[in-house]
Amino acid sequence: MKQFILFLAGLLLSSITLNGQKNSESRLRIGLSAGLIKNLSSEKMPISEYTGFSSDYKNPNYKFGLHIEYLLKANVTLNGAINYSNKDFTGTYFCDVCDFAFTPSPEEVDFSFMEVPLSLRYYFIPRRIRLFGEIGLNNLFPLNSPGDESGVHSYVIGYKLGGGLEYNLSEKIAFQLALDYNNSISKWFKDSYFEGSYFKLKSINFGVTILKKL
Repeated sequence: MKQFILFLAGLLLSSITLNGQKNSESRLRIGLSAGLIKNLSSEKMPISEYTGFSSDYKNPNYKFGLHIEYLLKANVTLNGAINYSNKDFTGTYFCDVCDFAFTPSPEEVDFSFMEVPLSLRYYFIPRRIRLFGEIGLNNLFPLNSPGDESGVHSYVIGYKLGGGLEYNLSEKIAFQLALDYNNSISKWFKDSYFEGSYFKLKSINFGVTILKKL
């Protein structure tokens, strides 16, 4: 994971250098983003064939990170980010084949990861205030596993669909509000070989971003 982040940072610095050498007007914008997350995943999180968590997603979730945007052509941009995403929840452990002496109590479960989304964005109404739509993939790298007996895959891929509004504060600085839906595609848990649908992480994210043209 560390090597991957260093690679992205190097790629970004290379893009900035080449862009500054070849263009009088930069196509690159960089900034910071943060957001709140509403978890829409299934309330039952199976982590193996017979065990898992009954989940309560009332905990406040959030994310923050670095946002990068590159102008491909008029109104179309390539967007990427490196975010820390927190999706902790309250879970009650269950085991379909266990005989508990005491009923398991709800517990706070740590569930966080690094996410590296890559998407295409189209801007409508090229004015001071403009709308945009977005579609892309989200690359997820779990930082921990919600369950002792079952690990998570080191890489999970998902997709995102969304849109938002941008307000240009000046020629180089813009403020954005965005709303997007995220859904994982590949499996989270290594032991999810059992029959039936596997757990998918679904969420709606509301975020704010400040971008500066370089």
